[in-house]
Amino acid sequence: MVLKHPTELQQGKTAVYFVRHGDRLSHNGMPHHPGPGLSDLGKKQAQAAAQQFARMKNEIDVLYSSSMTRALETAAIIGKAIHKKPQIEHHLCEVNKILWTRCYHAWGFWKHLCKYFLAQRTFNQILRNNQGKVIIIVAHGGIIRALFGWKYGISLWKRGALDHNNCHITFLSFRGTKLDYIHYYNSKGLV
Repeated sequence: MVLKHPTELQQGKTAVYFVRHGDRLSHNGMPHHPGPGLSDLGKKQAQAAAQQFARMKNEIDVLYSSSMTRALETAAIIGKAIHKKPQIEHHLCEVNKILWTRCYHAWGFWKHLCKYFLAQRTFNQILRNNQGKVIIIVAHGGIIRALFGWKYGISLWKRGALDHNNCHITFLSFRGTKLDYIHYYNSKGLV
């Protein structure tokens, strides 16, 4: 399936909509997998994003989600609106902000660097398996900036300056696994 009214820049390419999960419930102590779910605000944010995607539900081929609770809940709300069941991908889980530092001495740095490398491999596989299709990926701010920065060529250390708000959308197009065009980054809604 392709976009109904693709621009010249979108024709014949893989369209990827990254959606950050909605606002999460607060949690005490160390974060854990699968982490907290959505707050009431997060559910409203996810519903607003879902309403936007519902307008183009017949154009969307596949919906992926991180396996963390807040992403799964966001993807379920979007999936209901577009009549797609989210495909769960564990390697799209959050990476810690320690990744944007040069704290090589910290064990957490290496742990999250490994998670990032697995996310890279997973994202390339998603692109290869869905060439020419329209994809939504519900994930986390850290993993979105990690993958976006990687494809755009921003150094790992500078990606920490990027921001991604709850339920904001980044729309990119790819030729194969190569970033072709950035339609928008961290947008409040579909443009």
